[in-house]
Amino acid sequence: MLRICLIIAIIAGLAAGILTFTKVQEIITTTRTQRNEWKAKDDKEVAEHNKTKKSLKDTETKLATTTKTLEATKGELEASKNEVDELTKTKTDLTAKLEKANAEKDDAEQHLEQWRLLGQTTEQVKETYAERDNLKKTRDALIGENKLLAAKVVEWTNRWNDYFQGSEDVLLPTGLRGKIVAVDPKFNFVVLDIGEEQGAKRRGVMMVDRDGKLLGKVRITSVTKDKCVANILPDWKRGEMMEGDEVLY
Repeated sequence: MLRICLIIAIIAGLAAGILTFTKVQEIITTTRTQRNEWKAKDDKEVAEHNKTKKSLKDTETKLATTTKTLEATKGELEASKNEVDELTKTKTDLTAKLEKANAEKDDAEQHLEQWRLLGQTTEQVKETYAERDNLKKTRDALIGENKLLAAKVVEWTNRWNDYFQGSEDVLLPTGLRGKIVAVDPKFNFVVLDIGEEQGAKRRGVMMVDRDGKLLGKVRITSVTKDKCVANILPDWKRGEMMEGDEVLY
């Protein structure tokens, strides 16, 4: 009986051991399967990561190349724009010159046609223009001579007044204008910004004006190269004179 119980216990132990081994074997097998699945999954993710990393690197390389190409294109575009602007300016200048040349050509043709209608040859036209130029030079010389003669008349008239009519006003150049640069109300005189170079003469009388209003008259008493001093004439005084007031003859 004891032997039978012992055998049964042994058999039961063996059965339990076999059952436990079988269960452990299943767990090991399941664990290995899960490990292999996880490893395969990890390998796949690593491969995808490497692929993504390589794709990112390729994209960065392409982006750098594209950026470099874009910078070069921008430089070429700017250079082209400057060249276009320069060509446009040149075109505008050439167009203006062409229009001027056409206008001069039309004017010359018109003048030639007028001379042709008058029965003038080219040589006669040249002679006419040469004669006109000579007449113009002669006229200019006469005008200059007349100015010198007029200046001499003024000079000798002033000398006559100096020697024989000391109290008479002298003649000044027509249109002589200037401004008051200083006023001395105590001694009743002003300083003007005109002198011998502008034609100012001693004893010349000039009117003082402010905004179209006559303030009085002054008589020049002394003259330098570019300034003169003038006394305020009491009989003609219509208001107080100030720096900046205009004097005119």
